[in-house]
Amino acid sequence: MQRLFRRLNTVESINRRLRLSFRVIVLILVVPAIVSIASLLSNNIRYNAIIAHMGRVGDLKPRVAVDIPDEAWSVVAGYKEFQDARLFEMIHEVNLELEVLTNSMVSPNQLELTVARRTMDTLRDKVVELGEQVQEDAPVVENEAKLEEIRDVAALVEEMLENYIAVEIDAAIEESAALNRMMVISLLLEFALLLLALVGSVYAQRGLSRAIQAPLARLEHFAGLLAAGDLRARAPQAGVEELVNLTKSFNVMADKLEALMEQNRREQENLKKSELRTLQAQIAPHFLYNTLDAIVWLAESGSTDEVVHITRALSDFFRISLSQGRDWIEVSEELKHLRGYLTIQKVRYRDILDYEIDVSAQAQEGLILKLLLQPLVENAIYHGIKFRRRGGKVRVLGRREGEQLYFAVIDNGPGMSEERLLAVIAGLGEEDASTGYGLSNVDRRIRLYYGLKRGLTIHSGPDGTRVEFTVPVRRQAGDV
Repeated sequence: MQRLFRRLNTVESINRRLRLSFRVIVLILVVPAIVSIASLLSNNIRYNAIIAHMGRVGDLKPRVAVDIPDEAWSVVAGYKEFQDARLFEMIHEVNLELEVLTNSMVSPNQLELTVARRTMDTLRDKVVELGEQVQEDAPVVENEAKLEEIRDVAALVEEMLENYIAVEIDAAIEESAALNRMMVISLLLEFALLLLALVGSVYAQRGLSRAIQAPLARLEHFAGLLAAGDLRARAPQAGVEELVNLTKSFNVMADKLEALMEQNRREQENLKKSELRTLQAQIAPHFLYNTLDAIVWLAESGSTDEVVHITRALSDFFRISLSQGRDWIEVSEELKHLRGYLTIQKVRYRDILDYEIDVSAQAQEGLILKLLLQPLVENAIYHGIKFRRRGGKVRVLGRREGEQLYFAVIDNGPGMSEERLLAVIAGLGEEDASTGYGLSNVDRRIRLYYGLKRGLTIHSGPDGTRVEFTVPVRRQAGDV
């Protein structure tokens, strides 16, 4: 039994453990019960057979001790002719019954019936002798003497049958006692087996609980480590088959979480680098030098108002670019920053550049990620308007569409060829100067900060280029 319980504790599958426990309980309860019932039925069959045999033997006694002698007396007294009497028929019937009883006995008490059967042959011989005397017209005294012999032999057979019944009664008593003992033993055995099954069930249930609780406790422990920030925590292989996939899924989840955290860290670093590069691009020496040269030139020419105007534009441009380290600014500030930039560029390019800012009042409500529009306008100027011999125009459109903000920067430059357009679109989000760093930077920042799968959309043709994007309305910095 100990080995069996150890076997229960080594089963890896909960399903197999339950099946094995069920089989053990069935084996303990059902098989002994079947054996006990079979034994009781066997004893009961033997007991009933003994009682039935005694009844049949009891029926033979009057036929042997009374009927046959009475039939012989009828012949001796002259009431029946010998040939009309049923003596031989009656003896034959008794012999057949004795043979059946002898062959079907369930007890070893065959001697009395065997001797009785042989004695019946002697009785038959006496009847034959009586018949011969009757046919020879023997004196009545001789016939009566033969009748007494028949009665003596019949009485002897009756005594043998009584002895058989007495022995069978003892056998029946013993069989009844054995049946009672078997019933008591069966009850005690069933009680003991039931107790054993209960103990085994409790033992198996505890083992099953330990088998389930231990892996679950380990999973809970490593889940706690993971929740506490230990992204290297991994659950060991579960010892229960049903929990193997769960453990694997947990570890896969931990791997993906660690990879996502690492990816997020790299993206944050890239964002900081992108912002820094954007600021560096905006305060590039040639832009600052050109702007200062323009201010000096205007001052020398006496254009005091224009000097003030461009100086204020330059101040607004750098103040909003820095924005005290904030990532999110009001849309109106972003537009002010854009106007400052265009004011400076208008002074530089004079009649070559014209611009239009058409943003609805509704679109100016809420916050936007800073430095999204200016790089697009700068890209339109340097890669579109700059290559026109005559005046070019940059249009900035903005409107609100439900909970979305739509912006577009449109120039009437020469546009891009289809191959160049495909190359620029393919390079969005990558740090590749050949595709236009400003476009790539804005596209990457939109996708990362807003959690979008798509940033910029670009259309270009002979009539110019259109760069547009749509972002969710954001009312405060913490909004999603």
